[in-house]
Amino acid sequence: QNGNDLTVYEDDGDAWDFPIDYKKHIAGQFELKESECSTDGPKVIMRQKRAFGKSVLNQDIILIDGSRRLDFVTYVDWKEDNKMLRTAFPVDIHTTESTSEIQFGYVKRPNHNNTKWESRQFEIVAHKWIDLSQPDYGVALMNDCKYGHNVEGNVLDINLLRSPNWPDPTADRAEHDFTYSLFPHAGNHVQGNVVKNAYELNVSVELHTIETQEGSIPA
Repeated sequence: QNGNDLTVYEDDGDAWDFPIDYKKHIAGQFELKESECSTDGPKVIMRQKRAFGKSVLNQDIILIDGSRRLDFVTYVDWKEDNKMLRTAFPVDIHTTESTSEIQFGYVKRPNHNNTKWESRQFEIVAHKWIDLSQPDYGVALMNDCKYGHNVEGNVLDINLLRSPNWPDPTADRAEHDFTYSLFPHAGNHVQGNVVKNAYELNVSVELHTIETQEGSIPA
């Protein structure tokens, strides 16, 4: 399985729910139309343009020198009906649980379907990051505004867009800007500073130019 496959699924659910067997109903994928690579100082940027149905997706895949984080800066003009857009990353991790950020910490969930209870967790919530780790190594999938995820085995999957027809037949048919990132790290999510890096993705440093101020600098 390839990473970042940008798959579109049939979705006849409503704004709150969608079928548990959605993976059996693939509508297609965003087809690559153009791709070019460039550098900007310490950044390497792969710029891609894709299309599916009536929709377009432009993406800058960015790697910065000295950083482990691979950013997918994404623009989508979404015009589909009863469809769901997801992307996934298979990672070389052996574990029986995933770790998801929640509002006051994190929660661990099984990444397998051995029981009926576990099989009903086909969509789980994570705030800024979700992580798969083994004792010596892990990979986190971070985002700046997308909270629906699926984890089966060693595959991290994130729900990017939906277009249900009920209760609002125009829901999310619009232009969207969002970023998700893949972050490999040593150790588990604590040892690998996943929380810090997820905050850096969501709360970036802002530079402001100010005029010279009068006064003296304390000794």
